[in-house]
Parts: sequence; structure tokens; C-alpha cells
Amino acid sequence: MRIRFLALCASAALSLSVLPVQAGVLTDPANGATCTDGQDVVITRSDFSLVLDGVCGVVTVRGSNGSLNVDEAKGFRIIGSGVTVLNQKTGTLTVEGSGNTLNMTEVGETVVGGNDNMFLGNDYKRVHFRGKGNTVNTDNTPELVDEGSGNRVM
Repeated sequence: MRIRFLALCASAALSLSVLPVQAGVLTDPANGATCTDGQDVVITRSDFSLVLDGVCGVVTVRGSNGSLNVDEAKGFRIIGSGVTVLNQKTGTLTVEGSGNTLNMTEVGETVVGGNDNMFLGNDYKRVHFRGKGNTVNTDNTPELVDEGSGNRVM
């Protein structure tokens, strides 16, 4: 009986060791990093300059006065102010801070709660303004909801 119990324990331990490892959240990478398996990234410090390679999950920027270059991300949440972001493709873009510049080639849905932000890109599918004085300069005509004031799409 005791040998059988030990064999079951060893079998369970072996089966647990082959489970896939989940990528953790990458917080405040030094100057750059590579996202693996859709890894989320959080930037809390200000005055940063980062390059993120690979496919990231959601990139959250809480810091201000920085620049960020990201290959691809599932989504962005910009809470800080004075942030510049370069990105090729993202599903969602939420901006709560003010005075940011976002140069995004392709964006699924953009929600803007902050003020005086500039959005540049080729293809913004949907834009929802809640703040004021924001500008979207895109090659297409996005679906638009404007609950703020002084916002424009060019």
C-alpha cells in the first residue's frame, strides 16, 4: 500500500512538471525587452525610453514623459501624460492621460478619456472620444462616437 501511494505521488509530480508555464507580467523593463507568448507589460516609471520586441499582451503605461516602440500588442492603456508610442498593430487603445502622441499603424478600437492627445495612423476602425481637444489623423474614416468637446478626425 505504501509503495503504491509513493508511486501515485511520483506520477502526479511528473504530470505537473509538464504543464505549460504562463508568462508573467513584465514590469518596468530596463531599456527594452522581448514579449513572449502575449506577455503583459506595465511601465510605472517616468522619463523612460523603451523598445519592446515580439507580440505583447496589454501594455499599460502609468508613467509620464517617455517613449515606447512596440512591435505588436493586444492592447494599450495609457494613463500617464506626455508619452509617445510607436506601434504597428493593436486591438484596443485606451488613453486616459493627456498630451500624448500615439503613432499607430492599425487600431481596432480607440477610447480617449484624456485631453489634447494626438493620434496618427493608417487605419483606426472605431474612435470613442470622452475627453476634449483630441485629434485623430488617419487615412480612413473611422466609426466615431464623440461624448467630449473640441475633438476632431482628419
